[in-house]
Amino acid sequence: MPRAHLRDLTGDVQIKRAVADEWSAARNELPLYENDKVRTESGASAQVVFANGSTVHLGGDSLVGIAESKLRTDVTVLRGRVDATLEKPATQSLSVTTPSATVRAGRKIEFQ
Repeated sequence: MPRAHLRDLTGDVQIKRAVADEWSAARNELPLYENDKVRTESGASAQVVFANGSTVHLGGDSLVGIAESKLRTDVTVLRGRVDATLEKPATQSLSVTTPSATVRAGRKIEFQ
């Protein structure tokens, strides 16, 4: 079962499946599964929309890994900028991990 979908792609956006060795071109509504990675090249952007309504906006030159459980959504930011929005912050949370920190929030947050 997909954990999220890609939307509003502009520019060069690619995915790497957890079970794949190579990057491939992404497209709108492409389902994302646990441990898939998404990258955007310079000037590109994309939205990752999770089943619970959380949205992560990727700016250019970004790289993230995707995972989700029933109680929280996890995004690992390996490079770049993401803006995250929760549709229902009272009942949702978002955990964002970077190489040096983890942040959990229940409202609109921005990481750079």
